[in-house]
Amino acid sequence: MVSGALGTNTTGSNNTANGWEALSENTSGSYNTANGFFALEDNTNGFQNTADGAYALRDNTSGSFNTASGWVALFDNTSGSNNMASGAYALFENLTGGYNTANGFSALYYNQTGYSNTATGAYALYDNIGGGNNTANGVYALSANNAGNNNTALVIARFSTARAAITISPLVI
Repeated sequence: MVSGALGTNTTGSNNTANGWEALSENTSGSYNTANGFFALEDNTNGFQNTADGAYALRDNTSGSFNTASGWVALFDNTSGSNNMASGAYALFENLTGGYNTANGFSALYYNQTGYSNTATGAYALYDNIGGGNNTANGVYALSANNAGNNNTALVIARFSTARAAITISPLVI
């Protein structure tokens, strides 16, 4: 349905929508901010969400207290709450997972139901679908974790300009 920014809003209040179809399906959600092409488009009654970037939080319907910044960040989120995604494709497939933080390109990309995860770095916790209470810091940290819980990983990269080489050394704690 093409309705324009906040085009179907009926009882929602204190919302801000900037961009084509931003918050266009909102009916009763309040205190939401959507900046970007299709940002928070499907939100109906979710509240206190912030989406900054094209397609950020696009599929969100009832999730609340989410922040998405970046191209398609938190794209598939429907009812997950208290999530923060910063970076293109961060928390892309999250559906109902909550209390997750993803910083970096494709961090927590496949997360759907996982909870209380923190991923910092490109592809950190990339394959996580349902695992919880994980902390991954660094490029590809815990990238293959699918459903594991209570893991901590730190990837240390050493850069050498003399040989133009990068060495990535995983350190799992």
